[in-house]
Amino acid sequence: MSRSDPARSAPVRRAALMSPAAKLPSARPESAVDLWLGQQLRQLRKQQGRPLADVARACGISLGLLSQIERGLSSASVKILHLLAREFRVSVNSLLRNAEHTEGEDGGRVARAGTHRYIDLSEKGISKEMYTPPACRSMDLCRATIEPGGSTGSELFVTGQGEQIGVVLKGSLELWVGDRVVLLNEGDSFCYASSTPRRWRNPGSRTTEVIWAISNITQAAGDDTKQAP
Repeated sequence: MSRSDPARSAPVRRAALMSPAAKLPSARPESAVDLWLGQQLRQLRKQQGRPLADVARACGISLGLLSQIERGLSSASVKILHLLAREFRVSVNSLLRNAEHTEGEDGGRVARAGTHRYIDLSEKGISKEMYTPPACRSMDLCRATIEPGGSTGSELFVTGQGEQIGVVLKGSLELWVGDRVVLLNEGDSFCYASSTPRRWRNPGSRTTEVIWAISNITQAAGDDTKQAP
């Protein structure tokens, strides 16, 4: 994936050698929606200074379940989302709007502007708009907006099967794939298997926009799991 121009690629390779080894997660997110919704819940809890055990006790759910929901490893039921909304003093709609699917038009093959799911992770400096029409079973399409310094975090993560292709529309993207790192700029495209450990961030001083197309082998086989870039 790296370019042949040594002036662009060499500094990034040095950064890769200097960066500490990242620990791989032991489990995979249930879906893209669960992953991002869980991180929003975690952000709300931290903003309010609430310990995980305190929120779990107040909602009458186990500590383990809440931890899994925050990590995207379990789906939160509507009942649990109502309890969490009450504890965090936010509207249920503000939590549900990123988990609900609209029926779309033409049998779900058309999703109009303004109906796409929008996922906001201000703690990470990332927002995502999911363009996938409801009828699509084997692919996802999303646009990520990444503020300067925004990133998926310091640890590598994996999601499901299939492949992912991306193109940088604006700004720059620092992409770690396995033990390699590459700096991508406007117009650069990239790909990797969804099962490949990865992470990414915006190393620049202006907002980055990236389009991701994600194939999903498990969905094509009938599993309704959504993936995350």
